[in-house]
Amino acid sequence: MRQAVDYLPRHAAALVTEALDDTRVVIVNGARQTGKSTLAERCLGDRPDTVKRYLDDPRTRASAEADPVAFLDAPGTMLIDEVQRVPELWLAIKNTVDRDPRPGRFLLTGSARLLGLGTLPDSLPGRSKTIELFPLSQGEIHGTPDGFIDAAFSDGDRLRVSPSELRRRDYVNIAACGGYPEAIRRTAPRRRAQFFKSYLDDIISRDIHQVADIQRLSDMRRLISTLAAQTGGLLNYSRLSSDLGVPTSTIRDYIGLLELVSGPADPSMVIQWDYASDRHAEADLQRFRSRLTSGHRNYQ
Repeated sequence: MRQAVDYLPRHAAALVTEALDDTRVVIVNGARQTGKSTLAERCLGDRPDTVKRYLDDPRTRASAEADPVAFLDAPGTMLIDEVQRVPELWLAIKNTVDRDPRPGRFLLTGSARLLGLGTLPDSLPGRSKTIELFPLSQGEIHGTPDGFIDAAFSDGDRLRVSPSELRRRDYVNIAACGGYPEAIRRTAPRRRAQFFKSYLDDIISRDIHQVADIQRLSDMRRLISTLAAQTGGLLNYSRLSSDLGVPTSTIRDYIGLLELVSGPADPSMVIQWDYASDRHAEADLQRFRSRLTSGHRNYQ
C-alpha cells in the first residue's frame, strides 16, 4: 500500500465498502489529488486475494495495453488505479464481469469523469457503481460530522446554531486552505499557493488536453480566474462572455470541460443562472444563499 501521511478518514469510504458487497465494478471518480488511490486501498482492507495495479507505472500500463484479458486475471478483487489511462481495459472488464458476476470484482479509480470520455469504448450499465470523491470537507478535516446542508434543507427557518468563536479572517483562511490533502499539509501560505499553481497548470496542460483540443489556453486561464472570483455567486454565462470577450457558447464549452476533468459542481454551492431567468427567483435564491452562509458561519 502506498504510504499515506496523516490519513484523514473519508465519508465516502462507507459508500465504497457497501458497493463492493453487491456490485461487480465500483468506480471511485474525482479530480486530481483528492485521495482516490488512498481511499481505494483503505477500502480493500482485509479482503482476500486482492490485486493492485497502478497504471501510472509505465511497465504496468504496457502490460495492460499488450494483453488486457490476461492483465485482469485475478481470483479476488482487483484495484486498477487511473484506469482511464488504458481505454482498452474497458471492454475486457465488461466481458470479465459478464462471465463472472460476483460482486466486488473490480475497484477502479480515475481522475476524469470516466463515463463521459469519448475514448472509452463502452460503459457498464447495471454492472457498476460510480462514487464521486470531492476534496476533504471541513468535517473530514476536523473529524466531525458534516450536517449543515442537510439541516438547512430539513429545518429551514427553524434552523438554530450555536455561537462560534470564528471570525471573518478565520473563514478566509479556511477557504484559502481548501480541501486537497496536499494543500492542507502545507502550513506555509507560499508553499500552499505553489501547490495550487502547479495543480492548475496540470489541469490545463494535461487533463483538458486529454479530452479536448483547446487552442487558446489563455482564455481558459482567464475564465478560471474569473470563476474563482465569483465563488458563491450565480453563474451567469452572458456576463462571463461580456467580461472576457469570449462567445457564450465557448464559455459553456469551457465550463463543461472543467466539470469533466474536475468532477461535477456541488449543486448546493453553485447555482447555474441564465440572464433571462425570472428576477424574482433570483432574489429568492440570493436570500436563501444568504441564510445558508450566515448559518454556516456558526453551525457546529
